[in-house]
Amino acid sequence: MFNYSDPSGSDHLSRFRALSEWRGLLEAAYRDAAKQPDSAFTWIDALLDVDEANREEATIPWKAFPIRVGGTASQIDANRALQEEYVEWSVFRDATGAVDRITFTTEFREYFGILAGVSPTGIKTAIESINPGAIPTNAELYGRSNLTGTSSRQREILFLNHLRDNPWNNGQKGILALTTPVNSIPALFGLAAFCGIEKAGLPASEVCANVGGACVPGRQSDPQICTACQQQVRAARSFSLIDPIGIFIQRLSGNWTVGGNQIDINDQSAADPRWIVSRNGRRGTLRVGGGDELRLDGDPVESGSQVADKLFVAATVAIAADADLPEWARTGKENLQRPDARIN
Repeated sequence: MFNYSDPSGSDHLSRFRALSEWRGLLEAAYRDAAKQPDSAFTWIDALLDVDEANREEATIPWKAFPIRVGGTASQIDANRALQEEYVEWSVFRDATGAVDRITFTTEFREYFGILAGVSPTGIKTAIESINPGAIPTNAELYGRSNLTGTSSRQREILFLNHLRDNPWNNGQKGILALTTPVNSIPALFGLAAFCGIEKAGLPASEVCANVGGACVPGRQSDPQICTACQQQVRAARSFSLIDPIGIFIQRLSGNWTVGGNQIDINDQSAADPRWIVSRNGRRGTLRVGGGDELRLDGDPVESGSQVADKLFVAATVAIAADADLPEWARTGKENLQRPDARIN
């Protein structure tokens, strides 16, 4: 099994002995995608074994704002189901109702589910590290106080089923992970795998609408990812999502000012940064309240949707010529076993 790493950049999976379960989950996701017949999606370890000079990476960016769903800024802010671009956010307001801070996440719920299943202490530690001073309870995280006698799998299911009512995720006290169904590990892997099957006779940009529902036209993310994957197979190249798996926060665009003075909002080394990206690029928090007024393009910051329209996130794929891969990892050879394949 490939040594898939902790996408948060923390040691929580290893410290609480959940790393093997995480690796098992990802191994299954990579296997299913790599075994998709005639898809250019392949195993990440096969790609990383290609000489570095013959391997490259491509980063695919898109905007976080959901253009397909419609709705006002307040409606989108209030309903995470509308935040469908592999980015979700919560707006936290002060006692007057003004925006105090906005936190964006691209972390997959499956990650927190694994940790919550293996170690209730581990998931609480993770939440405490994200929200200093937090004291999460079993009832808040699992929907029940007593976990005695529950298995790791049962705790994982309890946690995931309760995620929308978890105050540390639903915006009451904080936000943890992506909860909208289309923002998931299976959705991302399925999108990449099916869009890696050559669709002769169609422009690459039109493949998204012709992969059996694995790609959603009209989103900011899916068509961009799909087109990039389709271009690889047409060029006789194979690709894979890099490790650590996930979507990362790339940058905020726009003209940002504090007290009328322009700032570089993406400068993490600033003396008093208003925008902090953490957890290996998977989490971004914009501090709006406190001190001089923060403005975006001359306007006060009044919603998360307003900021999402300026936020770019991205996914990265590793790419190599199909001919440079071992035969078992090439497009069209999905029936061949890996040298280390196990019976599943």
